[in-house]
Amino acid sequence: MTTPPERPTLSVVAPVFNEEAILHELYKRLAATLDGAGLDWELVLVNDGSRDRSLEIMRELHAADPRVKVVSF
Repeated sequence: MTTPPERPTLSVVAPVFNEEAILHELYKRLAATLDGAGLDWELVLVNDGSRDRSLEIMRELHAADPRVKVVSF
């Protein structure tokens, strides 16, 4: 696990609405691409009222990688 820098070079903001089926794959692909580019980054996932397990998965991703931030409306 990578320790996030104080200020990331790049912030990716993604809205989430009932996306439990794709959240792990989204994280996996973004992390591989941005790590491969050598960037300091963060992923801000914005839960927009999901009724599935999206928020739970978002929190799991954050627990595993502090570069993942969670905002929930």
